[in-house]
Amino acid sequence: MKEPGRIRKNRPESRYLRLAGCMAFYLLFAFVYGPVLGADSRGYIEMISAREPVYPVFLWINRKLFGEAAYLWVVVIFQNLLMGFAVWYCTEKLWKRFCRSAFSLAAMYAVHAGVAVLCQFLAERGSIYSNNIMTEGLTMSCWLIFMTLTVDAVEDGEYKKLIIALVLAALMTDMRKQMAVSYLTLGGAMVIGRIRKDSVGKYFARLGITVLASLVSVILALGGTRLYNYVLRGEFTQNTRDMNLVLTTSLYVADREDASLIEEEAVRRLFIRTMYILNESESNHSYAPEGWSALEQHYEDHFDIITVDTTGPLFVDYAVEQGFERGLDAEQEADRMSGVIVKSIFSDNLKNYARVYLASFLNGMINTVAKRSSFFDKYAFAAIFAVLLMSLYVLFLRDVPGEKQMHEAGRAGLYVLIAMAVNTGVAAALIFCQSRYMIYNMPLFYMAGIWLMENVINSLAKQKV
Repeated sequence: MKEPGRIRKNRPESRYLRLAGCMAFYLLFAFVYGPVLGADSRGYIEMISAREPVYPVFLWINRKLFGEAAYLWVVVIFQNLLMGFAVWYCTEKLWKRFCRSAFSLAAMYAVHAGVAVLCQFLAERGSIYSNNIMTEGLTMSCWLIFMTLTVDAVEDGEYKKLIIALVLAALMTDMRKQMAVSYLTLGGAMVIGRIRKDSVGKYFARLGITVLASLVSVILALGGTRLYNYVLRGEFTQNTRDMNLVLTTSLYVADREDASLIEEEAVRRLFIRTMYILNESESNHSYAPEGWSALEQHYEDHFDIITVDTTGPLFVDYAVEQGFERGLDAEQEADRMSGVIVKSIFSDNLKNYARVYLASFLNGMINTVAKRSSFFDKYAFAAIFAVLLMSLYVLFLRDVPGEKQMHEAGRAGLYVLIAMAVNTGVAAALIFCQSRYMIYNMPLFYMAGIWLMENVINSLAKQKV
């Protein structure tokens, strides 16, 4: 007799029907709403030196193949097809590994649909990311696939899946440097996931192989960026303005008196000029209201004023004043001066930096789970704590039928929490944690809650028998 609420055989034709449904769902957004150009889109289209190579090259190839008038439509159609595939691949794989109930399968798909609806109709951006001409159009799909591969690589000890995941990590990092968090996530998952699965010697050998393979992947990512700049600009170099994100926070937490910490006279003058402008616009921590949430909001509201409106043009123009040729030379000198300022003032402002960092981190964790509000802030922390408790509960179950699957489900819940903490921690260190940077792990978080809840319920039911 068939057990109620369970799927005994996951028929191939059913899986492929769900794949078709996923693709149709996302294509609907593509055809109804079309390409969405944001503030960053022009930089990718024009292949400016501050942008990583993969997405600009992707746009360039489509422009050459399909022409100026049609290529953006082709891009969003491809992005939505990829999103449909990624949602299907991630959901089918993780559902099959951690649970079997038809309800859980439907709920996992509903999570992805809910995130899409949230982005399109309730978020300020007013569109799903796979419709946007920005790196998230590709990286969000790649991240779902990467996390699924990470679970397989860690749980099954498959080096083939590990290599594929690291190739994907290099590709994502060359789309958006934020995605270097994939290396930390994979490493963290490997560290906790192989405990008690390998002997001590094999455990450390596996970690060593993971580290070496990750280093190769990082070298490929760095080399890809440098090769791109060599072909496009004739110089084998990294992107410009990478230091500008750290500079923004450093300037926000600094005061004009910190000019005395900068030894290089020309850079000191630039710092004084910058701080004068930022004080006029009240883009400084000293103007923030009391409380961590108000501090984070003030920092977020003034981030673009510092980065885009002030330091972006000011530092390049100042480099030109110093005799550097406008273009790559001036941009590289702007980066160098940014580095001098950061190194000079960082240690003396560490306390203020820590305050802003903590406020950004808390905001980022909330934004991964829910939209900011007094109610949802509390809900987000409670939900994260609940997922952590469920992960630990099923992970340490003993003498229960099916405990191997339950242990895997518990570890995978921890992998998702690691991914959230790593992504939020890195973003908070470099930029403010807006939803655009946090949403990568939102569907995974709720999927983890679903598979953990099913395993908790099953464990309690089996213990009563």
